[in-house]
Amino acid sequence: MTPNLLYGQKVQSGSSAGQVYIRGIGQQDTKALFNPGVAIYVDGVYLGRAQANDLDMADVKQVEVLYGPQGTLFGKNSNGGAINILTTKPDLAAGRPVGTVEFQTGDFDRLDALGVVNVPLITNKAALQVSVTRRGQDGYSTRIDGQDQANQNRTAGRAQLLVKPSDNFEAIFRVDGTTFDEHSGAYRLVEVRETSKIPKLYALLTPYRYDNRWVTKSDFEVNGTGPNKNAGHAWGTSLTLSWERPWGTFRSITGYRNLYVDSEFDPDGSPLTVLDILNPIDQRQFSQEFQATGTSFNRRLRWVAGLFYFREKATDLEPSIVAFEIFQGAANLSYNNYVVNQSPAAYGQGTYDLTNKLRLTAGGRLAQDKVDAKRSQTGYPIPTIQDPLVSRSARWTSFLPRVGLDYQWTPTVMTYVSAAEGSKSGGFNGRAASIEEFTRFEPEQVWTYEVGLRSEWLDRHVRFNVTGFFSDYRDFQIQLNRSTIDPVTGLPHAFSFVGNMPKATIKGGEFVLSAVPAAGLRLSAGLGITDGKYVTVSPGAPVTTDSQFVDAPKFTFTVGGEYSMALGGAGHLVGRADYIHKSTIQYDYSNSPLVAQDPFGLLNARLTWQMRHSPVSVYLFGTNLTDTHYALGGLDDGPNGGLGEVIKLMGPPRQWGLGAQYGF
Repeated sequence: MTPNLLYGQKVQSGSSAGQVYIRGIGQQDTKALFNPGVAIYVDGVYLGRAQANDLDMADVKQVEVLYGPQGTLFGKNSNGGAINILTTKPDLAAGRPVGTVEFQTGDFDRLDALGVVNVPLITNKAALQVSVTRRGQDGYSTRIDGQDQANQNRTAGRAQLLVKPSDNFEAIFRVDGTTFDEHSGAYRLVEVRETSKIPKLYALLTPYRYDNRWVTKSDFEVNGTGPNKNAGHAWGTSLTLSWERPWGTFRSITGYRNLYVDSEFDPDGSPLTVLDILNPIDQRQFSQEFQATGTSFNRRLRWVAGLFYFREKATDLEPSIVAFEIFQGAANLSYNNYVVNQSPAAYGQGTYDLTNKLRLTAGGRLAQDKVDAKRSQTGYPIPTIQDPLVSRSARWTSFLPRVGLDYQWTPTVMTYVSAAEGSKSGGFNGRAASIEEFTRFEPEQVWTYEVGLRSEWLDRHVRFNVTGFFSDYRDFQIQLNRSTIDPVTGLPHAFSFVGNMPKATIKGGEFVLSAVPAAGLRLSAGLGITDGKYVTVSPGAPVTTDSQFVDAPKFTFTVGGEYSMALGGAGHLVGRADYIHKSTIQYDYSNSPLVAQDPFGLLNARLTWQMRHSPVSVYLFGTNLTDTHYALGGLDDGPNGGLGEVIKLMGPPRQWGLGAQYGF
């Protein structure tokens, strides 16, 4: 429901990898050599990889969406924005164990269970909170061999221990884990470019045909028979220490995370082995943040300052089997990446009251991004060395300032202007099909300018916020997935490369309205506008000055309503409905019409009955009630590609569900 926020998936990265874009900025690829444009935090700990960032949590307190360059207030810098997830802390004051248990069932044999329990250990001194989720559901897409796609089979747990030995000190130790063993996302074959190299070789050299006979009429059926797997685990631990001092608060956040995902995918959508992709990734990360917040000058200055360090080590492999019926294994390749990313930084920001109504905000971030990368190429499944291990290293240092003014016209009306610089680290092309293609790309730099209104009206019954922005990008990073044919061997090479466009701009805004016109009735609406333009295009680039940005619909419109009605002795009934509409979404930099998503809308609704004087509530819900068929992502091999495949990753159809919650 958040304007100008898009949460989708990348075809090759597995169904548990979320691809986040804010105001048209994100990252198309999830390999460890590419940094996300939108940062995701859970309780102050930055998640370095997109794989398994779609976490199941039963104890979420709030989710914050931060627009534009971030980095002067906390954690890792990001030029597109950030999503900050905060979980519910253990309750020290509870006199007994309390919690909730919830069950859900629904379409496709859905069965979910989740629960949270808070256990006081020492009154007002120590408490333990444990949450568990278990999700199971058959997939909504099927293959010709009977296997489903886009199923759910995952278990997650989280434990938090809060200790507060004194009024001015507390420590929270957290540990969480998720394990999943699922199938690939729901994709369908849209078209086979029969004039491409591999389809023509099939027709010339084998009795098999790779052509449009394998395209299905249904969006939720595919003729694939190859790898169909998205399995792995993600776990982490953190320790947050907080000291209250006379000048403010000092906080230490130490985090460690471990990730392993094995994503195996059959993108050709046929019983043939045109291309099978096996993509295991093993990643470990450590982060440490020291942060101080406080006030000075008789509370006229509110400030934050911090030191941050992040280090990740990842092994990112991509064994692939290409046209087995033709080459009998001779074209099988494994591109192996070994990467270490490091990011030390110092940041700070302060807001000073120039007058009772006028405030000045200024801040900055001094950071360094360092990449140490290695690449090798071997045969698969026979491990013959074809390209030896080659190393690349690079580092970039940046200072990213922020400045702004806001004016409080009345207690309920405020306007502001701001300017902030952001950066996304450079790196090396992680899908290179040869040493020559293992090239470097430069950091992406942006200045974002904002003007906004924050207001409440009619005795705070109406809230109306408006934001306008303009982002001026230098060395804008773009990515293209392509297959080429080696001129010597005649074998296909599938790779992606990242290049820098000299100049690009994005302008737009967000309009958010919420109102409580009557007791029990809440209404909301939002409009997001994003208009990106490549101002200067490098020779040979896959875009033009007329191309639309990927994962950036120009318009998103949301509307929602909730009504609570008393039922006397029977309790309360709460009904809610939400609708979101998005304009055309391009999933390919060349704006291929075969994978573009036409404008579409989604309608969701929920009805909850809270029984009177009872800890039990039951609810009925429906998602995508109009049964709209829409894509979450896509891949077009291109007119000059060797494989000829065009595929779409499909979102879920209409679903119904029923659930019950018990509180104790």
